[in-house]
Amino acid sequence: MLKEVRGVKVGGWLRLVIFLGLWVVFLNLLAGCGRGTAAGMPSQPPSQTSTWVELAPGIRYQEEEGRFSLEILPPLLTEESVRKFTEFAQRRMAQAAYPEEKEAWEENLRFVEEQYPLWSDEELVVSVLEGAFTSRFPIPLSEEQRRTLREKLKEIVRQLKRYGPDNLPGDAGELPSELRIPEGGITVGPDTLPILVEHLSPQGLFPSCSLAASAMPTTASPGAKAYATASCSAGSVIWGRVETQTTARAGTNWPPPCYYSGWPSSQCMSVAYGNTGCYSSAWSGYYYQWVDLRIYTDSRFASNSRCF
Repeated sequence: MLKEVRGVKVGGWLRLVIFLGLWVVFLNLLAGCGRGTAAGMPSQPPSQTSTWVELAPGIRYQEEEGRFSLEILPPLLTEESVRKFTEFAQRRMAQAAYPEEKEAWEENLRFVEEQYPLWSDEELVVSVLEGAFTSRFPIPLSEEQRRTLREKLKEIVRQLKRYGPDNLPGDAGELPSELRIPEGGITVGPDTLPILVEHLSPQGLFPSCSLAASAMPTTASPGAKAYATASCSAGSVIWGRVETQTTARAGTNWPPPCYYSGWPSSQCMSVAYGNTGCYSSAWSGYYYQWVDLRIYTDSRFASNSRCF
């Protein structure tokens, strides 16, 4: 490029201006490349640097040096999922370098072992979703209305277990004008409840949620960090809760873990600095709660064991 410019028959001042202009552009490009690192931006998430591996129905993971990411979709879990993940988690526990790492795998295994039998009980899941529905719309239901609602929820649960929360058939669709209010959202009363139940769809019933969990080395100086975020749309018919949790340790720097559960969003971050003994983990999930019972539809987990 510089040779081409110098070969043009122009005056000395014009050549100098062109050369200086190109040099400024080149310096700006170099500065632009360096700003991301200098600002301490998070490393590229594993989902963009490695390939997801399907371990079993409802479970997939990706791995690179020192970093691991896991996605679990409880509605899709099967006996095969539990068996394969048990073997996988036990190997991980045997290889764990730190107590926190082993505990994290114990928690993931317990999560799979608890969620599979819950989702295998169709009537239980329907009852949990019915509780979420009636909490959102505390309107007395006749026996016939309750039966109609449960049948609709049962149909949707079967679709959820077949397709998973991210691939539900159809779309949310437009609710009838009788249920809408000018400010947005919906309003439901004893007279309009049957209309809502009639128009329930898998896409419209559940919120659209974005979950992320990332664990990695720190960038400014040696250490480990973790981020967990969860955010859901508030336009669905029924709501649940999102939760996030992060931990980090490095050398003698062991900050307390972060945990938060709420609606419609949640986030946590943990950072520890040190040259040795680095470990960080992140967790995010979406669930419905009925008394002390939690039915999860989606979760993410990530861990890191590198300082650099």
